[in-house]
Amino acid sequence: MFNSSNSSCNTNRIPKIFKVDMDGNLYCHHDIRAVIRVAGRRSVRCGAEFYGCSQWPRDDCKFFMWKRDFDKLFEVHSTCSSSAVTRSDAMTGNEYNLQLWNNLLSQENNMLKRQICAKEFMLKQQFLFSLFVIIAMLFYIVYRI
Repeated sequence: MFNSSNSSCNTNRIPKIFKVDMDGNLYCHHDIRAVIRVAGRRSVRCGAEFYGCSQWPRDDCKFFMWKRDFDKLFEVHSTCSSSAVTRSDAMTGNEYNLQLWNNLLSQENNMLKRQICAKEFMLKQQFLFSLFVIIAMLFYIVYRI
């Protein structure tokens, strides 16, 4: 399978990681083929198609991608000529895929580092709070006697 990220105008957003097989099937975070749904009347994009988790609502993994955005990512493949691909072209494609894979792994690595830092910060806060409570209890016990 091939991983890619969703292009976005907002550079502060974490890219969406998703899987696509060689036949162009999109997979949700459960590694199950995503299903196409249609946005309802309450949506700004009423009637627009999107990919979602096939387990929704029972065991939803929160996977979501607009079909139009997904199609834009892969429209280059649909406009390719039907002529035979040379070995050098295939190597260039493989190099591109490896570079894309490397970029995605780097982004995921950075995201995981940020999550670890946030967890460590929360643990330090909890530790300091617990330490403060214990010291306060000790002072209370010592000065009460």
